[in-house]
Amino acid sequence: MKKDCLSFTALLFASTLFIACAGSRDAAPEGDNGMADTPCTECGTQGEIELKITDEKFYREWNPEAFGRIDSNAVVGVFPSLKVTANRPEECKMCHSFSADALDFDLARVEDSLFAKAFPKMTRELMLPGMRVPEADSAYLDTLSLKLLAEKFVENKRLDDVTPWKERDGVEQTLARQLPFEFSNQLNGIASRYELRYLTIPLLLEVTMDPDLGKKGGYTWKIVWSMWDARYGELLCLTYSEFTAATTTRVAPEKEWAEPFASRLWKMFSTDVAHFENH
Repeated sequence: MKKDCLSFTALLFASTLFIACAGSRDAAPEGDNGMADTPCTECGTQGEIELKITDEKFYREWNPEAFGRIDSNAVVGVFPSLKVTANRPEECKMCHSFSADALDFDLARVEDSLFAKAFPKMTRELMLPGMRVPEADSAYLDTLSLKLLAEKFVENKRLDDVTPWKERDGVEQTLARQLPFEFSNQLNGIASRYELRYLTIPLLLEVTMDPDLGKKGGYTWKIVWSMWDARYGELLCLTYSEFTAATTTRVAPEKEWAEPFASRLWKMFSTDVAHFENH
C-alpha cells in the first residue's frame, strides 16, 4: 500500500511540473521568485515540525444512503484542487518551498494515503491530461473546472463560496441534498465520459504563511473537500476545515502543510454514519 501511495504522489508531482492542471493557481509574490533555488538558512533546527492548532472552524456532512452503499470496487476520479491560493509575505525567508503546486501535492499525499486505508480496493485515477484524461481533453478539463466552481449549490451559492459552511461552524450532520439538475447531470457526464463512479474534489484550498506565528512561523489553512457519486449525481460527503497552525519548536513549517488536516479528513472516511447522531 505504501508503494502505491508513493507512486501516486510521484505521478502527481510530475504532472504539476509539466502539465497545466485544472483549476486556478494563485502564485506567490514576485519579489520572492528566486527563493526556490536558495538554500534554507532560516528554517531552524532540522527535525519534526510540531504545530499547535488554534482558531479552528469546521463543518462536516455525510449523505447516509449514498455513503452506506459505497462500492468498494469502483473507480474514483481524483481531481486536483480546483482553486488554490498560496499567500505569503513579500519577505519570507522560510517560504522557499511554498507554492500553490506544492500545497496541492502535499494535500494529495495525505489524501491518497488515507483513501487507500479507508477504501483499499478502490482504483484511483488522476483526472489530469495524459492520465485518466486524454491529452485531447485538456481544454475540456480546464473549462470543466471553471464550470464546477461556478455551480450553484447550498443557498444558491457557488461551490467556491465558503459562506454556507462558515455559518455552520461546529456542525456535523447526515443529510441527503438534492442537487440542481444541471449540476447532477454534469457529474453524470463526467462519470460516463471517463468510466468513473466517484469523484474526489478539493473545491478550494487557501493557505497563508505567517513568519511571526509561534516559535518559527506558522500558517492559516482553509479547505473545502468533497466526494461525489458521479453516476447518481449525489454528494457523498463534504468537509470545511479552517485553522491556524503555529510552531511550538524552532523547526519552520516549510513542508507537510496538510498534515494537521489528515486527522480531520480521516474522520470523513472513518465515521460510521449508520450510527451517527447529528450535532
